[in-house]
This record gives sequence, structure tokens and C-alpha cells, in this order.
Amino acid sequence: MLIRLLYVSTAHKNVGLDEFRAILAQAQTNNEARDLTGVLAFNSKMFLQALEGARDQVNTLYGKLLRDPRHHSVTMLSLQDIERRQWADWSMGFVAPNSANRALLLKYSESSTFDPYKMPAEAALQMLQELAAATVSVTAATATERPVAADEEQGFFSRFIKKPEAALR
Repeated sequence: MLIRLLYVSTAHKNVGLDEFRAILAQAQTNNEARDLTGVLAFNSKMFLQALEGARDQVNTLYGKLLRDPRHHSVTMLSLQDIERRQWADWSMGFVAPNSANRALLLKYSESSTFDPYKMPAEAALQMLQELAAATVSVTAATATERPVAADEEQGFFSRFIKKPEAALR
């Protein structure tokens, strides 16, 4: 039985770029070994994550996430049975919500500020799907630029947004 878990949490202030890269690398390695897939959105303040896989594997990982000291205010948005995985190709993909995708944030929330605590679960899931479609593939190894300030809207995270076709010409 496959399930999808969607949750949001707030990063502790000491979670900078190096810690984020460690989180992403650890998730990608561990999830691949456990046949878990998913996507992680992080704007240097909040995490929004979807996890997919076998019920026991997802539940075990969520229990560990609840005890992880790198974040707090962990809130489950949804837990549902699924027929197929949305992110079967990603052991843990990364997407970057920021001011570059303002219209997308407005489409699914009450403001252009990334705040998944204020979003219905279905809207958060749809936003993740659209962010994933508009984001280049990222691994921990490619996340190597300078640290990002917690209040920074551009910088490190904005470089992962795909450019529209017209802008590439």
C-alpha cells in the first residue's frame, strides 16, 4: 500500500546553507535505500515536504522527523493512500519557492509569501507539483553556493527556477 504524507515545519535559525545541503543529501541517500520518494520545498525559513512510499517506511521516517532538532512546529497537512507516486524519479527533489514564482504562490495561497501553514493540503500539494515542474533538478552536490539569509527572497534559491523559453533565446 502506497501513501503520501504532506507536512510543513519551521527551520531553526541555525539552519543555513551547509545544514540544508546536509539535510538534502541525507534525505536523498536514506530515501533511496528505503524506496521513498518525494519533494522538499524550502525557502530558508519553512519546509514543505511530500513523502511517498510504503506506509511503514513513511510512518517510521515521519516519527524521526518529529524528533529532528533542525526544525520545529511540525504539522501534518495530509496523509492519504495513493495509487501511484507523483515523484517516482526523485528520492528527494528540491524546489525553491521565492519571489521569482510570486504568481504561483498567489495562485495557491492568500499572499505571495511562502507560508504553507496557511494553505489547505490540496493547494500545498498542487503548488509543490507546479514548483517541481518549474524547477531544475537539484541534488545536494549542486547546492554549493554562498549561504542565504533567512529573510532573503532571491539569491541561492532563485537560481533553481527554470527560465521561460523566451528568456533563453
